[in-house]
Amino acid sequence: MKKKIIFMALVLAVFFYYISQHSLDLVPVDLAHRMAPMSSQHPLGTDPLGRDMMDLLLMGFVRTCLVIFIAGGISLSVGLLAGLLAGYYKGNIALVLHFITDFLLICPTFIVALLVTALFGLSPVSAGLSLGLCQMGHFANHSEEMTESILQREYIKILPILGYPNWLILLKHILPDVLPMALPFFGSMASSNILAYASLAFIGLGSDITKPDWGTMLYQYRVYMIESPQLILWPSLGIFFFALVFHLVFDTRRLEDQ
Repeated sequence: MKKKIIFMALVLAVFFYYISQHSLDLVPVDLAHRMAPMSSQHPLGTDPLGRDMMDLLLMGFVRTCLVIFIAGGISLSVGLLAGLLAGYYKGNIALVLHFITDFLLICPTFIVALLVTALFGLSPVSAGLSLGLCQMGHFANHSEEMTESILQREYIKILPILGYPNWLILLKHILPDVLPMALPFFGSMASSNILAYASLAFIGLGSDITKPDWGTMLYQYRVYMIESPQLILWPSLGIFFFALVFHLVFDTRRLEDQ
């Protein structure tokens, strides 16, 4: 696990360094070097407007990171809390929470994205908010099942008899056991968020189509698929490898480095 944490720390370091040094919106246009091949000046070549493909990919990476952090933060924190409360208290509280989370689960992401973008505009923030709301129910159901399982343990049943308050039992004795089991699920959902954001950006709901994004790049360059397939290849590889990284980092089935 230490190697995975170090790897993610390096990724975050690159992310924050790049976002502090570059604009997320503009890549210089150089029509004199349209469709330039790979070179030392342009490691991945240029696009039909002469923009450097490496810069476009890095900016797409930054914007995708924003979506992952926002969507993951909302779905994990709110969903985990809802699942803990529903699994621990049951009764009317669980009924209300089930209604909210189930409603969000059956509501299509496309519809939620339309509503959120209408309110907040086209941006990675609105896309992350849409994905986080839609996936919150998965974390809630997952954490509720784990909470109910933990409540069957003998030492947990004794705690209320000894006078422990409910909030202390939840925070000190249940949450530490639920959270590690939720992290692999978080990694899986993060990978799904990468693909979902690219899909939303492709149809124009993830962000402003004029801004660099992997999904918008696929949409804009689809007409060059035959004559310049590398334009489609680079953002496709970015989506694939970034999704794969989250699967590998949060895969707790591999125990040799833990």
